[in-house]
Amino acid sequence: MVEERRWIAPADFAEVLALCQFLPGPNVGNVSVVLGRRWFGPLGSVVAFAGLMALPLVWVFGLALLYADFSSYPGVKAVVTGVGIAGGGLFIGTAFKLAKPLVHKPWGIALAASCFGVIAIGRVSLFAVLPVAMLLGWFAARRGLI
Repeated sequence: MVEERRWIAPADFAEVLALCQFLPGPNVGNVSVVLGRRWFGPLGSVVAFAGLMALPLVWVFGLALLYADFSSYPGVKAVVTGVGIAGGGLFIGTAFKLAKPLVHKPWGIALAASCFGVIAIGRVSLFAVLPVAMLLGWFAARRGLI
């Protein structure tokens, strides 16, 4: 939607994704609902979510049945481990792409790095960090720093 089709600007997508990460549920599902509603109304949000989730749900159930039978094989364990590592790499790559709008905004980088440090290194709960980060982000945005 952003890079290939250019249906939505990177900064707009980052804002929608940030909102959807805050909401409960799967992020990509939330994004489909928000963008489906934006472009095609309430019915568009339902169709976007169903179109995104229906076929993968069938695949996941089928793979779960297969995994239940073959999970004890070392080759299957290695593949599942590799897929997990690849997923982590994709997550990190997406984080870097979403951070591009912040390159010229040092306060945004400082806020993101601070949140990462407090949560990942300091082991403070996300539920404690999020309200403080929201307040600081709101204050910085009102001052034109972000």
